[in-house]
Amino acid sequence: MRLLLSLLAASVLAADAPVPAGSLIVSTPFDQPQGPTRKKPINGWSAGIGEWSVKDGALFGDELKEDNHHSSCTYRLDAGGLVIQAQFRLGGAQSIAFGCRDTVAPNLHLARTFVSKDAVWITHMSGIAKTTKSTKVAELKMPVDPAKWHDIRIEIVGDRYRVRLDDKELEATHPRFKDRKGLVALITKGQGAAFRQVTLRHAGEAR
Repeated sequence: MRLLLSLLAASVLAADAPVPAGSLIVSTPFDQPQGPTRKKPINGWSAGIGEWSVKDGALFGDELKEDNHHSSCTYRLDAGGLVIQAQFRLGGAQSIAFGCRDTVAPNLHLARTFVSKDAVWITHMSGIAKTTKSTKVAELKMPVDPAKWHDIRIEIVGDRYRVRLDDKELEATHPRFKDRKGLVALITKGQGAAFRQVTLRHAGEAR
């Protein structure tokens, strides 16, 4: 009985223990070819709206006219602080985004980083579907070559949201950013955008 109580106490302490900064959640190279996919698993992620495929070592996401909505491919997790690292290429897309949702069912919108060929910006968000609200909180005008691969790193710790795109940085703060993250989405508006080497890590906050 004493042993059982000790094990239960240890499990509770482990559940509340801080997650070391940099602890890996998932790293996906998108190197397993997969044909056009809708609303199904794709290289460990979940293709949602739009059409997704993996080819030439990258994940491609295309917005479809009949959906009347940008495309999205998601990964479920549970994190306080979060780091997202990836490479992307805009191709023919108008923009791409890295989105986070919270842990409140059905995973309400929390924040997004958008990138177009001439800017990068951060929004804080709330709601879901028709109740979605979004406010731009920071923007940096910069040229982004749609034909080239670009490196991006997004770090969300407490109320601070920091983006590094190639050699440029952008930062914003908002209370909403403190909320736990329950889902990450790769998002495209238009067609031809691609992602590769997508890595998600904890930023060291308590789970």
